[in-house]
Amino acid sequence: MQTRLTFENHDRDAVYKNRKMEKTKYQSFGAKDWCERGQRLTQDGRHREAIEALNQAIAKDPGCAEAYFVRSACYYALGRYDQAGDDIDAAAILGCRDAQFWCKHSIPPLTISTDDRQEY
Repeated sequence: MQTRLTFENHDRDAVYKNRKMEKTKYQSFGAKDWCERGQRLTQDGRHREAIEALNQAIAKDPGCAEAYFVRSACYYALGRYDQAGDDIDAAAILGCRDAQFWCKHSIPPLTISTDDRQEY
């Protein structure tokens, strides 16, 4: 029996081909590429997907301060405040000036060491 190529089968094949091409495209991504993808996804409000991209950036370059900073914003937007705080701390330690600013000037500070506690 001969299989008829219907629009539905053709559509499914096109989707499969696009996914395969997309995977191949992303295999050559470096940390900077993943970080930029994460930033674009964040700007589009696609925080969960952005976190996945930023995880890839951090896996490729654990010293990528910008990836931690952007991922902290994603976690914050999703209400995952502990993870946001951990990432903004990491970004600040790695030298991200934006993260250092937010750690220093947020009220209350995102991170409070026992030596720096003040009454609010």
